[in-house]
Amino acid sequence: MNTNKKLRRSATNRVISGVLGGISEYLNWNSTLVRILYVVLAFTPGINVVAIIGYIVMMFTIPSDDSRSGSTFDQLKSTFSSGTSTDKSRKVIHNVEEKDVHDDQKRGQ
Repeated sequence: MNTNKKLRRSATNRVISGVLGGISEYLNWNSTLVRILYVVLAFTPGINVVAIIGYIVMMFTIPSDDSRSGSTFDQLKSTFSSGTSTDKSRKVIHNVEEKDVHDDQKRGQ
């Protein structure tokens, strides 16, 4: 095992915050396998609260792989936003006229 390897949240292999992707990269495991194991732990009675709290603690304590990715709150905001990134600007349409369309024009009469 490489001794220079460090546990970090993945910047590329992420679903929520990259914790499970970072663990899978650190252990050289398939990320889908790590996520399935976590879901099984999260739904196991008696362990589920510990698994969920552990994930939240790891989300705030494990450093991010990408230094320019911002804070954990910024990452969560971009993950749960409605598909728009804060880096993208709104599209502006110029020279557009509105016309009223009556019901008879909609039907083609």
